[in-house]
Amino acid sequence: MSTETDTILRMPLKALGLRSGMALQTRRLVEGTSKKEAQFFGAIEGKGVMVGPQSADATQTGMEEGEVCVVRGFTGQYEFSFLSKVLQTFEKPFAYALLAYPAQVDARRVRQSMRTKVSWPTTARPANAAADVSARLVDLVDISTDGAMVSTPDPLGAIGELVDLAMDVSVDGCPVHLQLRGKICHHNRPAGHEHFFAGLAFQGCSQNDKLVLNYLTQNTGN
Repeated sequence: MSTETDTILRMPLKALGLRSGMALQTRRLVEGTSKKEAQFFGAIEGKGVMVGPQSADATQTGMEEGEVCVVRGFTGQYEFSFLSKVLQTFEKPFAYALLAYPAQVDARRVRQSMRTKVSWPTTARPANAAADVSARLVDLVDISTDGAMVSTPDPLGAIGELVDLAMDVSVDGCPVHLQLRGKICHHNRPAGHEHFFAGLAFQGCSQNDKLVLNYLTQNTGN
């Protein structure tokens, strides 16, 4: 039986609530090309969408005028994609491409539960990493029964990679050591911020993990 999260929706781009600096992936529809990490700069409804390289030091977009590309991204609630034609490319004052504004985008709602702002000591390490790879401290920004967002001085990993999180929390006054595996769904450094933010979707949580997460989201917060 399909669920709401399995349903592909057709919706206006502006309904996604995209913000400048959000991470995207672009791929030219040319044989042999691979996807590129990019970011959203802005959009003018009915006119165009501005996207550019993830790196602020990049001098080229890797796109060519007249080409068609597929754009994918994650807003924190929706995974989305759309096809668009490259109208123009620019190098100054920074590298970006102007894409044709899509009439609608394909979107799938992947997060429905609320996120609770928290600040617990948390560590992260790549899933299935070698024994000599140590965990690193991260700042846990928020958490839900489905996922979490963390902040790090350096990139946590690539979109799609699995990360093991460990945190010490309190359930009804009792200390609990929680270990969770998450898949990186989006990863970016917003303009004006020194840290990177990674959104994780939990994978394979046990029933006990779900009960603890449910308690935390219902009984913690500002």
